[in-house]
Amino acid sequence: MNPVAQPVDVDAVLDAASAIILNDGFESTSRRAIAARAQITEEELLRLFSSPGQLFASLLDREYRGMFVVITDHVDRDPLGGLLSHIYRHSIGAVYERPLARQLYLTDPVALNTIMREAHGFDYMPSIGVRSEFIDMMKDAGMVRHDVDSPSLAAVITAVSAGAALTAPHQELDHLINGFAVMLERSVDTDADDTRPGKTAFVDYMTRLTAGSRYDLD
Repeated sequence: MNPVAQPVDVDAVLDAASAIILNDGFESTSRRAIAARAQITEEELLRLFSSPGQLFASLLDREYRGMFVVITDHVDRDPLGGLLSHIYRHSIGAVYERPLARQLYLTDPVALNTIMREAHGFDYMPSIGVRSEFIDMMKDAGMVRHDVDSPSLAAVITAVSAGAALTAPHQELDHLINGFAVMLERSVDTDADDTRPGKTAFVDYMTRLTAGSRYDLD
Protein backbone atom coordinates (compact mmCIF):
# COMPACT_ATOMS: atom_id res chain seq x y z
CA MET A 1 0.00 0.00 0.00
CA ASN A 2 1.36 3.43 -0.98
CA PRO A 3 1.70 5.89 1.88
CA VAL A 4 -0.88 8.69 1.94
CA ALA A 5 0.71 11.96 0.86
CA GLN A 6 0.68 14.56 3.59
CA PRO A 7 -0.78 17.97 2.67
CA VAL A 8 1.76 20.70 2.24
CA ASP A 9 1.72 23.30 5.00
CA VAL A 10 1.07 26.66 3.31
CA ASP A 11 2.50 28.61 6.23
CA ALA A 12 5.68 26.54 6.15
CA VAL A 13 6.16 27.45 2.49
CA LEU A 14 5.52 31.13 3.17
CA ASP A 15 7.89 30.96 6.15
CA ALA A 16 10.52 29.52 3.82
CA ALA A 17 10.06 32.30 1.26
CA SER A 18 10.16 34.92 4.01
CA ALA A 19 13.36 33.47 5.49
CA ILE A 20 15.07 33.52 2.10
CA ILE A 21 14.13 37.17 1.56
CA LEU A 22 15.40 38.10 5.04
CA ASN A 23 18.64 36.12 4.89
CA ASP A 24 19.60 36.01 1.23
CA GLY A 25 17.60 38.74 -0.50
CA PHE A 26 14.58 38.65 -2.75
CA GLU A 27 16.63 37.76 -5.82
CA SER A 28 17.32 34.38 -4.20
CA THR A 29 13.65 33.38 -4.00
CA SER A 30 13.69 30.86 -6.83
CA ARG A 31 11.19 28.02 -6.96
CA ARG A 32 13.99 25.57 -6.26
CA ALA A 33 15.27 27.53 -3.26
CA ILE A 34 11.82 27.90 -1.70
CA ALA A 35 10.99 24.23 -2.20
CA ALA A 36 14.32 23.16 -0.69
CA ARG A 37 13.90 25.45 2.30
CA ALA A 38 10.35 24.20 2.89
CA GLN A 39 11.54 20.59 2.42
CA ILE A 40 9.07 19.83 -0.35
CA THR A 41 9.44 19.09 -4.05
CA GLU A 42 9.10 21.73 -6.74
CA GLU A 43 6.08 19.81 -8.02
CA GLU A 44 4.40 20.13 -4.61
CA LEU A 45 5.18 23.84 -4.60
CA LEU A 46 3.64 24.22 -8.05
CA ARG A 47 0.48 22.46 -6.94
CA LEU A 48 0.20 24.88 -4.05
CA PHE A 49 1.13 28.06 -5.93
CA SER A 50 0.83 27.89 -9.70
CA SER A 51 2.98 31.00 -10.23
CA PRO A 52 5.47 33.19 -8.36
CA GLY A 53 2.91 35.98 -8.35
CA GLN A 54 0.42 33.83 -6.49
CA LEU A 55 2.99 32.86 -3.86
CA PHE A 56 4.17 36.44 -3.35
CA ALA A 57 0.59 37.75 -3.20
CA SER A 58 -0.17 35.23 -0.46
CA LEU A 59 3.06 36.12 1.36
CA LEU A 60 2.27 39.84 1.22
CA ASP A 61 -1.32 39.16 2.26
CA ARG A 62 -0.14 37.31 5.36
CA GLU A 63 2.35 40.04 6.18
CA TYR A 64 -0.24 42.79 5.96
CA ARG A 65 -2.63 40.84 8.14
CA GLY A 66 0.09 40.33 10.72
CA MET A 67 0.65 44.07 10.63
CA PHE A 68 -3.06 44.63 11.22
CA VAL A 69 -2.76 42.77 14.53
CA VAL A 70 0.12 45.05 15.56
CA ILE A 71 -1.77 48.16 14.47
CA THR A 72 -4.91 47.15 16.35
CA ASP A 73 -2.90 46.62 19.53
CA HIS A 74 -1.29 50.07 19.33
CA VAL A 75 -4.56 51.76 18.43
CA ASP A 76 -6.23 50.14 21.42
CA ARG A 77 -3.52 51.29 23.86
CA ASP A 78 -3.35 54.85 22.51
CA PRO A 79 -5.81 57.19 24.33
CA LEU A 80 -6.32 59.06 21.04
CA GLY A 81 -5.93 55.93 18.92
CA GLY A 82 -9.40 56.26 17.42
CA LEU A 83 -8.52 59.42 15.50
CA LEU A 84 -7.62 58.96 11.85
CA SER A 85 -4.22 60.64 12.21
CA HIS A 86 -3.26 58.24 14.99
CA ILE A 87 -4.52 55.20 13.07
CA TYR A 88 -2.37 56.28 10.12
CA ARG A 89 0.68 56.79 12.32
CA HIS A 90 0.29 53.37 13.93
CA SER A 91 -0.35 51.74 10.55
CA ILE A 92 2.88 52.94 8.98
CA GLY A 93 4.79 52.52 12.24
CA ALA A 94 3.88 48.83 12.27
CA VAL A 95 6.43 48.40 9.46
CA TYR A 96 9.18 48.67 12.06
CA GLU A 97 7.80 45.80 14.14
CA ARG A 98 7.61 43.06 11.49
CA PRO A 99 11.00 41.84 10.21
CA LEU A 100 9.77 41.05 6.70
CA ALA A 101 7.83 44.30 6.38
CA ARG A 102 10.84 46.25 7.66
CA GLN A 103 13.08 44.49 5.13
CA LEU A 104 10.72 45.21 2.24
CA TYR A 105 9.96 48.82 3.12
CA LEU A 106 13.30 50.00 4.47
CA THR A 107 16.01 47.80 2.96
CA ASP A 108 14.97 46.13 -0.28
CA PRO A 109 12.75 48.38 -2.44
CA VAL A 110 13.22 46.16 -5.48
CA ALA A 111 11.68 43.27 -3.59
CA LEU A 112 8.62 45.23 -2.47
CA ASN A 113 8.10 46.78 -5.90
CA THR A 114 8.38 43.40 -7.61
CA ILE A 115 6.08 41.62 -5.16
CA MET A 116 3.43 44.31 -5.42
CA ARG A 117 3.54 44.27 -9.21
CA GLU A 118 3.51 40.48 -9.45
CA ALA A 119 0.68 40.29 -6.92
CA HIS A 120 -1.42 42.91 -8.70
CA GLY A 121 -4.76 41.59 -9.78
CA PHE A 122 -5.05 38.69 -7.34
CA ASP A 123 -8.35 38.60 -5.47
CA TYR A 124 -6.70 38.34 -2.06
CA MET A 125 -4.26 41.18 -2.62
CA PRO A 126 -4.55 43.30 0.55
CA SER A 127 -5.57 46.92 0.43
CA ILE A 128 -2.65 49.22 1.20
CA GLY A 129 -4.88 52.20 1.69
CA VAL A 130 -8.40 52.84 2.87
CA ARG A 131 -11.82 52.90 1.29
CA SER A 132 -14.31 55.73 1.48
CA GLU A 133 -16.54 53.35 3.45
CA PHE A 134 -14.04 53.52 6.33
CA ILE A 135 -13.97 57.32 6.23
CA ASP A 136 -17.78 57.32 6.45
CA MET A 137 -17.57 54.98 9.44
CA MET A 138 -15.12 57.35 11.11
CA LYS A 139 -17.50 60.26 10.44
CA ASP A 140 -20.34 58.35 12.05
CA ALA A 141 -18.06 57.65 15.02
CA GLY A 142 -17.34 61.37 15.39
CA MET A 143 -13.64 61.04 14.55
CA VAL A 144 -13.58 62.69 11.10
CA ARG A 145 -15.16 66.03 10.21
CA HIS A 146 -18.41 65.71 8.28
CA ASP A 147 -17.41 68.34 5.72
CA VAL A 148 -14.54 66.12 4.49
CA ASP A 149 -15.17 64.39 1.16
CA SER A 150 -14.80 60.68 1.90
CA PRO A 151 -13.81 59.40 -1.57
CA SER A 152 -11.22 62.15 -2.01
CA LEU A 153 -9.64 61.58 1.39
CA ALA A 154 -9.57 57.80 0.87
CA ALA A 155 -7.89 58.28 -2.51
CA VAL A 156 -5.23 60.59 -1.05
CA ILE A 157 -4.40 58.25 1.85
CA THR A 158 -4.21 55.27 -0.52
CA ALA A 159 -1.95 57.16 -2.93
CA VAL A 160 0.38 58.25 -0.12
CA SER A 161 0.52 54.70 1.30
CA ALA A 162 1.19 53.16 -2.11
CA GLY A 163 3.78 55.82 -2.90
CA ALA A 164 5.58 55.16 0.39
CA ALA A 165 5.71 51.46 -0.49
CA LEU A 166 6.83 51.87 -4.08
CA THR A 167 9.50 54.47 -3.30
CA ALA A 168 10.97 52.73 -0.23
CA PRO A 169 13.43 52.74 1.40
CA HIS A 170 13.14 56.17 2.97
CA GLN A 171 15.98 57.80 4.82
CA GLU A 172 13.50 59.90 6.79
CA LEU A 173 10.48 57.62 7.19
CA ASP A 174 9.67 59.20 10.57
CA HIS A 175 9.29 62.58 8.91
CA LEU A 176 7.04 61.11 6.22
CA ILE A 177 4.82 59.44 8.82
CA ASN A 178 4.66 62.40 11.17
CA GLY A 179 4.24 64.95 8.39
CA PHE A 180 1.22 63.27 6.86
CA ALA A 181 -0.23 62.46 10.29
CA VAL A 182 -0.03 66.14 11.24
CA MET A 183 -1.83 67.08 8.02
CA LEU A 184 -4.59 64.61 8.85
CA GLU A 185 -4.77 65.90 12.41
CA ARG A 186 -5.17 69.52 11.28
CA SER A 187 -7.48 68.94 8.33
CA VAL A 188 -9.74 65.96 9.09
CA ASP A 189 -9.60 64.94 12.78
CA THR A 190 -12.31 66.17 15.13
CA ASP A 191 -11.50 67.37 18.64
CA ALA A 192 -13.09 64.30 20.25
CA ASP A 193 -11.87 63.49 23.74
CA ASP A 194 -13.28 59.95 23.76
CA THR A 195 -11.90 58.11 20.74
CA ARG A 196 -13.25 54.68 21.62
CA PRO A 197 -15.92 54.88 18.89
CA GLY A 198 -13.12 55.37 16.34
CA LYS A 199 -11.25 52.35 17.68
CA THR A 200 -14.40 50.26 17.38
CA ALA A 201 -14.96 51.48 13.82
CA PHE A 202 -11.39 50.60 12.90
CA VAL A 203 -11.62 47.07 14.31
CA ASP A 204 -14.98 46.53 12.61
CA TYR A 205 -13.59 47.73 9.30
CA MET A 206 -10.46 45.59 9.50
CA THR A 207 -12.48 42.53 10.54
CA ARG A 208 -14.73 42.94 7.52
CA LEU A 209 -11.76 43.59 5.24
CA THR A 210 -10.15 40.31 6.25
CA ALA A 211 -13.37 38.28 6.25
CA GLY A 212 -12.94 35.07 4.28
CA SER A 213 -9.15 35.16 4.31
CA ARG A 214 -7.26 32.20 5.75
CA TYR A 215 -5.21 34.81 7.62
CA ASP A 216 -8.17 36.22 9.53
CA LEU A 217 -7.57 38.48 12.50
CA ASP A 218 -9.34 35.87 14.60
